[in-house]
Amino acid sequence: MKKKILTLQFQHETNTFSPKKCDEQAFRNVCFAVGKDAFECQKGTDTELGAFVNILRQYDDIELIPTVALNANPCGPVCESVYDFVLGHVKVAIEENAPVDGVLFELHGAMVAENHSDAEGDLLETVRGMVGENVPIICSLDLHANVTAKMSKNADALIPYEMYPHIDRRQTGEFAAELMYKTLCGEVKPTMAYRRVQYLLPMFPTQRPEIAPLYKYAKELEKKDGVISVRFTHGFFPSDIAEMGMAVMVVTNGDVPLANTFAEEMTAAIEASIPKLKREFISLDEALDRACTDGDAPIVIADASDNPGGGAIGDTTHILRRILERGITGAVIATILDPESAEKCERAGVGATVSLELGGKSDPMYSGGPVKVEARVLKISDGKYVFKGQMSHGEIANHGKTAVVEIAGNTVLITSFPRQPYDLEIFRSHGIDPEKQKLLVTKSAVHYRASYGTIAREMHAVCLPGLAVPVPMGYKFKNWKDK
Repeated sequence: MKKKILTLQFQHETNTFSPKKCDEQAFRNVCFAVGKDAFECQKGTDTELGAFVNILRQYDDIELIPTVALNANPCGPVCESVYDFVLGHVKVAIEENAPVDGVLFELHGAMVAENHSDAEGDLLETVRGMVGENVPIICSLDLHANVTAKMSKNADALIPYEMYPHIDRRQTGEFAAELMYKTLCGEVKPTMAYRRVQYLLPMFPTQRPEIAPLYKYAKELEKKDGVISVRFTHGFFPSDIAEMGMAVMVVTNGDVPLANTFAEEMTAAIEASIPKLKREFISLDEALDRACTDGDAPIVIADASDNPGGGAIGDTTHILRRILERGITGAVIATILDPESAEKCERAGVGATVSLELGGKSDPMYSGGPVKVEARVLKISDGKYVFKGQMSHGEIANHGKTAVVEIAGNTVLITSFPRQPYDLEIFRSHGIDPEKQKLLVTKSAVHYRASYGTIAREMHAVCLPGLAVPVPMGYKFKNWKDK
């Protein structure tokens, strides 16, 4: 008889400081699929759910049970109606396919819903209550998960990414899927120890020398007999929940004392490194000075604080305004969210010059306010393209109606949906060769480094006003408990 594995993709990184709630349309703008369509929409992608399917369909003794695949751009809390929709499908799938032999979920780990501050912990608690204590529950997580005690209590193994930029999603999914198969075959019995680290880590690239030794140490521990996985998460401080921060998960083959020992050792190593785990940013003017130097490849400036991939709106105008004030030309800016301006450009038509009050419409405190410009319309598109870089390869990006305009010798992409422009296809799909540009400006904290780093001579992230400031000092927390 085939073993039944219940699968799910429910991904949202929640920024509780964002005024925009995550409704059904927000998911439909990225991924919203039910039943067998959940597998079809992930075919050919590097998502964990795609990896689950690719790995486990190789085995004749496995039956995969689809529920839903939902993914949305980071923003405010998930609407309760969406959360209930997902939970309802999961419950029905468990009931209709009882007894389920395994549960394999792709979660984020930093989701907050309207009535669930620990959304994934509550979800896993419900599932555990339905399937029982003896059914293995294994979940992949984003590296920026806020892993809670409830999440760890109700899962046999939590497997987060190890890379930021997240170029290892497929590998993480493959690891989790193989672990599930070995568990159902009786080869291993995953047992997990969890420790929360009392530190809010800035948005930190894993290639940085300050943090790289911790990953090396984790890999050394993984080589020990009886150890399956030693991983830790960075946490996501814009979520503002009580249990934010870094966390350690050690999975062993049925050895509880060993899991606890190595969890303590990994936690101690992280805590000893905290004084070094700081990020500093150069000023915007210094970055622009660098961009004005001669070179045979582009300079990249990333607005880390208006990163739509961290829940920001994506419409701040600080960099555009400063470029215009300094009379800089030759910059290509991706992107500024302003559906009204995109619509106005479409009505005017390609070749027309339009007066715009561009961007800065979201929040006067953070956005910088609209910039009055004369813009010549170069191109209008639907804002869709396929990611071709290492990260999210094969997935479809959707920026909504997009206008490419020329403003005082610079090119600006005006979009209608928030989406982090971390892949160079944002330019190529709109007829712009990124390699031939002097200055590329993007709205991203770290993910841009994977794609842009293949062509850039220098990359500089700047910390400006915004809803996704990449260091925790930029927030006034109400719920986080540091004890």
